[in-house]
Amino acid sequence: MFIGASITQGVVSSSYVKMLKSRLGTKQYTYINHGVAGYESYNVLKKLDRSILTMPDFVILLAGTNDVLSSMDPKLARLSIKLKGIPHEPVLSHYSRNITDIVRRLKKETGAKIAVASLPVLGENLDSTENITIAKYNAELKKITGRENVEYLPVHEKQREFLMKEVEGKGKDYIRDTRMAFRSLVSHYLFFRSFDGISRKNGFVLLTDGIHMNSKGAAYIADEIEDFIFAS
Repeated sequence: MFIGASITQGVVSSSYVKMLKSRLGTKQYTYINHGVAGYESYNVLKKLDRSILTMPDFVILLAGTNDVLSSMDPKLARLSIKLKGIPHEPVLSHYSRNITDIVRRLKKETGAKIAVASLPVLGENLDSTENITIAKYNAELKKITGRENVEYLPVHEKQREFLMKEVEGKGKDYIRDTRMAFRSLVSHYLFFRSFDGISRKNGFVLLTDGIHMNSKGAAYIADEIEDFIFAS
């Protein structure tokens, strides 16, 4: 079972879940995608009952990019509080508590082997404020997984290594403008352009619009999950 937001849902992003399904097949595994676009960690926690009811054997949690975005944009934070029903300010301490509560409920109420993926890059300039903030959230995830004795999947770290080699860590910045994401959706669903083609047009090597994955970006997530499953 895969829990998260739009990167997991795979509608506006190359789907790492579909990649895994293609690699591992359907004879031994059933794939349950509980990714919902726009979800923050609080929303994941509040909707966790439906995930627990499936009684999964493996759970992969990838949630927090929207938390980071809200933490950096007061207008977006206000919208999140209003439209998503989030009762707290978007700060790291609340995110940490939400993720901890998610992991503890999964441990208590399922027999699943649990992995938490680090948050992917946000834009491809590793020195940007966005990726510095992502790194802080990932450091917290690493503490949580160590404390709770669940697996940490270093997605961000592997993407970072690639960007250092490919663009010396100085790739295109994330732009706080929803128009790029909207144009990417129009290009994909109305003009049938691939996410990889959209990525190239927008000047990225792992991402399509600064947030979502092209096939290479998604493959880094799929690789880590595949290794986790085979090692378990």
